Amino acid sequence: MDRVMSDGLGMRYAFLGPLETAHLNAEGMLEQCQKYAKGYVRVTQSFGPVPSYDGATLDKVNKELVEKIPVEDLPKWRKWRDMHLAALAKLKKEAWI
Repeated sequence: MDRVMSDGLGMRYAFLGPLETAHLNAEGMLEQCQKYAKGYVRVTQSFGPVPSYDGATLDKVNKELVEKIPVEDLPKWRKWRDMHLAALAKLKKEAWI
């Protein structure tokens, strides 16, 4: 788990939240949920109340994400994300002996 977080998604979370990360990893949050919501539900069923990833909750999350990162700007934001991930990876490599 430590490796997944420190070398994987955790690096993104240094400057993006998990919902922004999901929004950028697809053509927006709507597509992300269309593709992966069933898997999210399966994985999180043991965590207590399970969000449905649809309806009013998805509408609210999507609205906030699209206001900050419009779907048409996703390529630009992905480039920004990837540039910062590369810089963070370089810093991380230099920091470890």
